[in-house]
Amino acid sequence: MIVIRNLIFCLIIAGIFFAGCSSTNELVKNDVSDQPVKYSVIYYIHADAGYLYHDPDGQPIRANSQVLETALEVAENAASGEVFIFYQRPEKKFLGLFPRKSNQFYHYTNGQKTTQVKYRHSNKKEPFLTTEAQLYNKYKNDITGNDQEQYFLYFGHEIPSDNGEGYHRTLPDIEVNTASFAGGVQQFLMEDDQILDLVVLSTCNNGTPAMASHLMPFVDHLLASPQNLHLSHIDTEQLGLLESNPGVSPDEVAHSLANDTFQRLEDQIQTTITLAEYDFESMRGYIDELDDRTASYKDTARIDPYHQNTDCGQFSFFDAEKYTQGIETWFKPAKFGRRATASDTHSGWGCRPLLED
Repeated sequence: MIVIRNLIFCLIIAGIFFAGCSSTNELVKNDVSDQPVKYSVIYYIHADAGYLYHDPDGQPIRANSQVLETALEVAENAASGEVFIFYQRPEKKFLGLFPRKSNQFYHYTNGQKTTQVKYRHSNKKEPFLTTEAQLYNKYKNDITGNDQEQYFLYFGHEIPSDNGEGYHRTLPDIEVNTASFAGGVQQFLMEDDQILDLVVLSTCNNGTPAMASHLMPFVDHLLASPQNLHLSHIDTEQLGLLESNPGVSPDEVAHSLANDTFQRLEDQIQTTITLAEYDFESMRGYIDELDDRTASYKDTARIDPYHQNTDCGQFSFFDAEKYTQGIETWFKPAKFGRRATASDTHSGWGCRPLLED
């Protein structure tokens, strides 16, 4: 009996040691430079799901690990910027009982790593991105230059239009959907008049009227895929333009990211490739109308919610002249299969397809 008591006591002590009362653990904490930062980049890399794919040579690649490597390189080269990297991994427990801090947060200022934190989500039902936004607002540099530009990049699976429970394998009660994503991203903005110059969605099927409508109040530009990214990801090496060309615009950054990604995918895959950049200022006059029309069509037509998006431009409600203003697309149709098409253009908007008879 004494042996059992001692064992239980040791387990409790070990659990306290590994889990601790705090949900964070600072691994690195250095002084922040007093040099103003000219731009900030926020990466959120979702790794609490399957992101394994194979390259053309059949070699297995974990997309989330590859994105993290690139993000760290971008951060180290951001001599005049500030970079935040959230790497959300599966949350685990020590001995199956005590929660561990599995996630990683990296903070770089002027190319130097100032903070590295292991963290966990203490509230398993919190609104999406709450913990990450709190860490961002705690550690961000308050010394900023005039007209500092802000970029937010999200890497993960498709963000569902609604519901969204189970998106995280180990945090199934955190709802991830279009509305909760937009609300979560907005938590990174401290003031009502702050905006994000560019949001990049490296996900499938999220170049939609609904996503644009939700982000438009606090975002200027969006880069996303209206259809499938094939477990690949948007390349971000071109964020180096923020250093090599300090006057570069968010539109030019988005264009460079899309070009790099499209060229790589064009060499690697034979299926449909679709990327689109959305200039929200140019579409404020019609986005709510388009969102309403797609929602109404979804409610009245026989939509297949379980298949990948198709081009909204094929539906009768779509006014191509009106609803493509402010969009630049990178499109290559599939060369074979059911999705092969003779069209070499795309509206830039993704909609769920009709059910097949």
